[in-house]
Amino acid sequence: MFFEDPALLIGIPFALIGLFGLLIAAATLFAPKPAMAANVPQHAHPGEAEYVKVGLFLGVITAIEVVIYYFNIPRSAFVTILIALSAVKFAVVVLWFMHLKFDSRIFTTAFITGLVLASAVFTVVVVTLGSNLV
Repeated sequence: MFFEDPALLIGIPFALIGLFGLLIAAATLFAPKPAMAANVPQHAHPGEAEYVKVGLFLGVITAIEVVIYYFNIPRSAFVTILIALSAVKFAVVVLWFMHLKFDSRIFTTAFITGLVLASAVFTVVVVTLGSNLV
């Protein structure tokens, strides 16, 4: 039965979501490209080499996170370091790969405001539930 097999119960919805994403990605290949407005100033995006450098930087940060796991440090310091390194990786991904660095400042302000609010809620929940992480 469908409800007795956890692999089917979890795997089928994920497969459907993946198929839906694949259809959307394929549809963008055939969508008409919008015309660029003549008056809108265009910013220069970095080249492929710069994206490779950013990817290598993210790889180094990830390697540091893995190495830190094997050190015998107090749990609160361990969690703090990992959260800080994750925040750095998150900021780099958002700035470069999501092109927030090249967008209007209002988008940056809105994004940072949401990030601060989410971090505050996360901290309140962790402290309230008493997980001894902070």
